[in-house]
Amino acid sequence: MNQAVNPASGSVPHEAAARTVRVMIADDNLDHVAVTAMLLQAEGYDVRGLGSGGKLLEQFEVFGPSVVILDIGMPGLSGYDVARALRANALGSEVLLIALTGFEGQTDRMLSKMAGFDYHLVKPADPNALLAVIRDYLAGNRPVRIHVIPDRSERF
Repeated sequence: MNQAVNPASGSVPHEAAARTVRVMIADDNLDHVAVTAMLLQAEGYDVRGLGSGGKLLEQFEVFGPSVVILDIGMPGLSGYDVARALRANALGSEVLLIALTGFEGQTDRMLSKMAGFDYHLVKPADPNALLAVIRDYLAGNRPVRIHVIPDRSERF
């Protein structure tokens, strides 16, 4: 089920959506979007990759993802802005929200927590760690608070 994704438009075939978990990715680095999308698609996820937080918010309700992965340092709407907007939306309140960012300071982690992220992963993140977070969530293990993957971070 390796579906091609166009990071600029975020288009993927709709027939895959009925069979798989939907994941949205927003990052202004389209190469990073493409690599992350390929990783997730190889696992069978239906992925929509976008180049900005604004585009993600525009398409969120139509696509209906279970998982959202956001870069924090995007121009225009930051990942923090997008996270707050999603958490204010009834449909966004139950989504697994993952920060995948180069921001690795303690202040950055606290801002992630305050914005509503469930996890804060630092680039370059271990692909297995990202997949484990998603699998754990889909298995019914809902985060109570933000968790920081220990490879380059500390737990809260």
